[in-house]
Amino acid sequence: MSFLSWISDEKLLDAFVTLADSIKRGKDKAENDRGRNIIDPFSAIFTLSFFEMNHLHWLEMEVFRQAEKSLTNAIGNFHQQILGSVDGWQNLGTKANVDIVNAEREIIAEIKNKFNTVKGADRINIYNSLHDCIYGKVSRYKGYKAYYVTIIPQKPEGICRPFAPSDSKSGKKPPEDENIMEIDGKRFYSLVTGAETAMEDLFKVIPQILATDHFHLRLDDESKVYVNKLFRWAFSRK
Repeated sequence: MSFLSWISDEKLLDAFVTLADSIKRGKDKAENDRGRNIIDPFSAIFTLSFFEMNHLHWLEMEVFRQAEKSLTNAIGNFHQQILGSVDGWQNLGTKANVDIVNAEREIIAEIKNKFNTVKGADRINIYNSLHDCIYGKVSRYKGYKAYYVTIIPQKPEGICRPFAPSDSKSGKKPPEDENIMEIDGKRFYSLVTGAETAMEDLFKVIPQILATDHFHLRLDDESKVYVNKLFRWAFSRK
C-alpha cells in the first residue's frame, strides 16, 4: 500500500532523502564553523546570565541555531520537490524564474516555506517576476495563472487572494489581478493534488517514513501528540 495516493512512494522517498542530505550538510557546516565565527560576547553574557545557562549548553544551542537556518531552507525545497513530483507538475529547481509548473493546467508557482521567509520589501520583486512570466510577450508562461505560495500562513485560517504587495519605493500597490494569487500551503496542496487533505496526509506519514529502514528515526508518543497540536494550531486553531 502506498504512503499517499497522489504521489509515488519512490518520488516521496526521494524528497525525504534530499531533505535528509541537506540537513546533514547544514549540521556538518555548523559543527565545522564552531569557533570560527565571531560570537557577540555581550549577547553571550546576557544570555548565560538571564537564562541561567551553562556556556557549554549555550554553545550547543548556537550550533543548532546555525544548522536550523539550513533546515528552514531545506524544508522549503522539500515542499517544492514534493509538489513538483505530482503527476502533471514539474519541479524547475532553484535557478528558474519560478519553482514549479503545470503546462497542461497553465499554472506556475513560487513557493516559500513560511509567511515571513521573504521580507516585506522584497515581496514586490516576486510579484514583478510572476507578472513578467505570465504577461511578458516572449515568456513561455504567457497566459498562465501564477501563485505565490506560503506553506505556513501568518494566520491559521489561511489565504487565497490576489497577490498585490506594496512597493516600498513608490508606496503603492499593483492592481489586484485574479491571475496572480497568494495562497497558503494547505490550499495549494489541495489544488495541486486534487485531494482536500493532501497536506495533512503528508504530515501524518512523516513519522512513518522516518521510522523506515531508510532513516531509523522515531518520535516518542508524547512528541507525536505535540507536533499534531502544532499542525492544528498552524492551520485551523481547533
